[in-house]
Amino acid sequence: MNIITVARQIGSRGDWIAEQVAAQLQYDLVDRRLVEEIAQITDTSPEEVERYDEKGEGPIKHFLKRLLVPEVAPGTFPLSAAAYAPEFGLEFSYVREHDGSPTTYLDRGTYQLLITTLLQDFGQTGRAVIVGRASQIILGDHPSACHVKVVSPVDERVEQIMQSRDMSAENARKLIEQHDGWRDAYLRNAHGADWDDPLLYDLTINTGRVSPEAAVELIVGYVSASQSPSA
Repeated sequence: MNIITVARQIGSRGDWIAEQVAAQLQYDLVDRRLVEEIAQITDTSPEEVERYDEKGEGPIKHFLKRLLVPEVAPGTFPLSAAAYAPEFGLEFSYVREHDGSPTTYLDRGTYQLLITTLLQDFGQTGRAVIVGRASQIILGDHPSACHVKVVSPVDERVEQIMQSRDMSAENARKLIEQHDGWRDAYLRNAHGADWDDPLLYDLTINTGRVSPEAAVELIVGYVSASQSPSA
């Protein structure tokens, strides 16, 4: 297996697990790198890209956008960004000129196209641990991919976030609710998928029961066994 995708709940230590797996297998770690590459391609900032990164739209907003905005034709490349309709909170694709020359902006459709293209490219050309970005869906049919999901009980996630981000328990819970909502909406709206569908994953690891260190060894062992001639 040359691709490992890691879907994780915030506070589950999934990011740390992904880093350690990549280090032990000597694979590329693909996480923040995707944000930086999209920013470079679209001539925008990483902060602009992060507006769309794994953040879904609510169901009403998503429905209105699909109703009012035509879909991008297959094979086209919408170098555009966002016009804004305050009454709906919708982003609309367009290209406008600045000082007589076209200016590139980033919108959700462009982000989704680029993230899909980059992930597929990693799937074809490299050995990588890919964190989030719906990679378990985009590379779901990849013949040499292992899809891992990392979860943990809410109370333990709260404790982890309180320690790592120096925030109160109340704010940690609010952050968890926000991120869980973003993640679920992102997969549902962008890919028509349910993050909790067990059939999307080869391994599901609960770090409330399995230590992060043991989780790393479990994933590395599974991937190594799958690469052996007898596997």
